Amino acid sequence: MRKLYLNCLPFFAALSLLLFNNCKAPQKNTEGKPNILFIAVDDMNDWAGFLSGHAGMKIHTPNIDRLAASSMVFTNAHTPAPACAPTRAAILTGIHHARSGTQNVYWGDGPKWREFDALKEVPTLEQFFKKNGYKTLGAGKIYHSQAPPWAPTSQVEPANWDFYYPSPYISHPYQIRAPDEVIYPEDVDNENRPGGGADGWWTWGAIPVPDEKMADYHVADWVSYQLGQNHEKPFFLAAGMWKPHDPWEVPQKYFDMYPLENIVLPERKKDDLEDAFDHGRRWIMKWVLDNKQWEKIIQSYAASITFSDAMVGRLLDALEKSEHADNTIVVLWSDHGMHMGEKDNIEKFTLWERSTRVPLLISVPGMASAGMRCEQPVSLMDLYPTLVDLSGFEPPSHLDGKSLVPQLENPETKTAPVISSYQFPNHKEQTVSGHAVRSMRYRYIYYPEINLEELYDHENDPDEWENIAYKKAHTQVIEEHRNVLRDMLPQITWKDGPPDGYSVDGNGRVKKDSFESF
Repeated sequence: MRKLYLNCLPFFAALSLLLFNNCKAPQKNTEGKPNILFIAVDDMNDWAGFLSGHAGMKIHTPNIDRLAASSMVFTNAHTPAPACAPTRAAILTGIHHARSGTQNVYWGDGPKWREFDALKEVPTLEQFFKKNGYKTLGAGKIYHSQAPPWAPTSQVEPANWDFYYPSPYISHPYQIRAPDEVIYPEDVDNENRPGGGADGWWTWGAIPVPDEKMADYHVADWVSYQLGQNHEKPFFLAAGMWKPHDPWEVPQKYFDMYPLENIVLPERKKDDLEDAFDHGRRWIMKWVLDNKQWEKIIQSYAASITFSDAMVGRLLDALEKSEHADNTIVVLWSDHGMHMGEKDNIEKFTLWERSTRVPLLISVPGMASAGMRCEQPVSLMDLYPTLVDLSGFEPPSHLDGKSLVPQLENPETKTAPVISSYQFPNHKEQTVSGHAVRSMRYRYIYYPEINLEELYDHENDPDEWENIAYKKAHTQVIEEHRNVLRDMLPQITWKDGPPDGYSVDGNGRVKKDSFESF
């Protein structure tokens, strides 16, 4: 760690020297330990300005871009799961959900993830820091939660936090909705719309209120107050922003930044899924097209990103004005990406790049690599060991991720491929699991229950339009990526023959039986 801290403030340099001399401080000795500001932004894909993930359209994120300028930017970061609940449980426990069995989308109210045998006794990230002398403070959506007007739920474990806002039992304030005439317009088929019909939650539109009426504003308010206080202990302060999670409803001023006539739609390949997995969500995209809502969805999602950026900006301003500015590590991450029409999908719940790639920023005061970019594949599973490492503690033995300190020192330091997994419920009356391996060049996906493999060459096919898994020229590449899965899931197997419901011709072109275009 010496190189990372050469230009850091004295306590970071002293910490670095201690670590290099193998003079490990007792776990509960917090003298000189850094604070941690842990910012989670829900459902934000790589459209944020510093990643420029939506070609031809600028998404306004000046505050996150400001943080990126003082951070290591991980441009190839991926979530362990393309859904909120399993991802957050995996990141915070340090155990990949494909190993723990917590692949389900949602487990209801309370820390139900503790009921899985692999997670019964492990210290969570915040629990680790609390046990080692830190003050643990949290607000908003860190673990999976829902806020009114939905049924309020929280998977926070209360004992791990010195204080949680507004409560560990309801971890996000009430969120006001846009007017019915805005989110259920008369010219749309509201009765058959995804997300529950005319009384559902899958909606978008401007709310005629100021920022102060938004739930995330109150989360940012409370976290900003904590940043302005004097704390006797170092703190682990987690701030969970709900937006840009749907419903994509934020104040009007954010919509005004994205006039409909300036909206750029993502490029769509009509028969994109003919050679790929049927994720069961094409009907949603068809509803969007039939009801001419695609431009409005893009507008609303972009507006929601910019609103969330404004809330992050309030946190950064509060930190910069505080006495903690020079000794606080800042991490910003999103739990998964989002499709906005690519691969016939709106939202997440797939194992393609658009669902798994996420923003990830790590800022350490004084680090020489500020503003640099690491293009190596990394996982959000790496957050737990990285923060433990940066704080000078010995990592727990159960962690599946790897510390990113070597990449913070030198962004060209190579990493191993990373794994994202998901369980697709009720796929044609059966549950299908899937596992994606992202290496520097390739994305490999395997669905064991239907024996389907997908391989995409990101060097030549960044949109993942051509599945080349069954072409003989890629046999070795397939085997290398299979071995990555075998290392984490020794029980996984492959069988000979074509995938169920697909045919493969002599040239290795795979095609879904009875595929229908729209």
